[in-house]
Amino acid sequence: MDTRLIEGYINFSNESLSFGIITVCAVCVFILLANILRRKIRLFRRSLMPTAVIAGLMGLVVKEVTLALTGVNIFNLVTLNAIVYHLLPIAFIALCLRDKDDYEYKSNVKIERVAASKSGALIISGYLIQGLTGILVTTLLGITIMPELNKGTGIMLALGFGQGPQQANATGLIWDAAGHMDFYGLGSAKNFGLTIAALGFLFASIPGIILVNRAAKKKGITVGRNEYQKCGELTSHSIEGPDEIPLSESIDKFTLQLCMVGGVYIITIGVIIGLEILFRTSGLVFLIDLIPTIWGFAFMLAALVAIITKQGLRRLVKAGIMRRKYLNSYMMNRIAGSSFDIAIAAALTLVSVTTLGRLWIPVLIMAAMGGVVTMVYQYYLCNHIYKDYKEEAFLAFYGMQTGTIANGMILLREIDPGFKTPAGNDLVIGSSAAIILGIPMLLLIAQAPRAGNLLWVTIVILGYFLLLLAYLMKDKVLRKKPTQV
Repeated sequence: MDTRLIEGYINFSNESLSFGIITVCAVCVFILLANILRRKIRLFRRSLMPTAVIAGLMGLVVKEVTLALTGVNIFNLVTLNAIVYHLLPIAFIALCLRDKDDYEYKSNVKIERVAASKSGALIISGYLIQGLTGILVTTLLGITIMPELNKGTGIMLALGFGQGPQQANATGLIWDAAGHMDFYGLGSAKNFGLTIAALGFLFASIPGIILVNRAAKKKGITVGRNEYQKCGELTSHSIEGPDEIPLSESIDKFTLQLCMVGGVYIITIGVIIGLEILFRTSGLVFLIDLIPTIWGFAFMLAALVAIITKQGLRRLVKAGIMRRKYLNSYMMNRIAGSSFDIAIAAALTLVSVTTLGRLWIPVLIMAAMGGVVTMVYQYYLCNHIYKDYKEEAFLAFYGMQTGTIANGMILLREIDPGFKTPAGNDLVIGSSAAIILGIPMLLLIAQAPRAGNLLWVTIVILGYFLLLLAYLMKDKVLRKKPTQV
């Protein structure tokens, strides 16, 4: 690209702030275009593919075609990486700061509720079986046609499928810095993870719509996909509840919500920096090796800090120190939703088709096996755990474990538009419980690709998976057989 005509106005280097702002605006434009396509083209509308995914795929195509024709990347990669990394913890902070859960169900039918610990165990065990599946694929490839492949990198399937492109991107950057996939070229671990995440979204959308129609037929429901229908009136109560601050005073109410999210994130970064200083001061190699993983899983610490902050604010209100509530669930949902949408679009745009090379072999095999294993595992476990709303729970958890929590809600909403079952609530509350249960997996991710660690890491993952599975299946195992007379 010849930039001489605009030299002095815009610097097209990856370090340029102006180029970074243009990249952010470009992502927003792709989201707008994707929204138009989804509403106007029946194929996209019926696919249930999120608008952000369509936008990301559009950005990917434009980027790769332009790069092939001109040799110039029209996006600021530093900015895209920053969007993907930072918006995930911001989204989780907003979700955890909500004053109340918006997915509570209302029904006259008595439905047996499931403990949050079980939903959390189901989520983590799903990650673990995905990780084991990925390791199995990379191990088989490593001892056959790809001996140079790092066998431990198969655990990326749990990150790309289970936790989405944000976490796959962050962990890929850590692996690239450590040189775990140097044979394939600089930056390939990041692309490896992002591509797996992109294929996960396709599994959430294409098989997802088939599963939705199957569930709808089974329940006698007519699935409607008319996006022009009214979703209900927005009442002032939802954005200005009892005892809350006014919508507009000397400062806008939405500005305060953003500032609270930003404040919690700054505290989170401070905690991570403090842990890094503590770990480096200790001199223990294991703790020092854990530092990049802590940065990669900043969203988990962010969620914990947000939960503690919310409880602290509630105590201040009860004690009379604070007379008004500052947190607003509706606005926090909007912050979380916007963060997920922009991050997903940016993450898919980051995928590099050309630099993967031979890594397409493990990527495609892992994605295919991961999709099938996730579907079978979630179907079997959801049928056992959520006896009164099996189909709803299965669609919700399958969507989340192949895409994000937004994908799970999209699939669920097709057969349970009013959230009359607790499936949506189980998904959200279970994600919070999974933060604690996921700590052992967090510790193992940093160790899996390191030389000599694969065997013991795989044994620990398998053991933890069996432990969680035993907890989830204990009702069936401990069920007493009828006494014969």
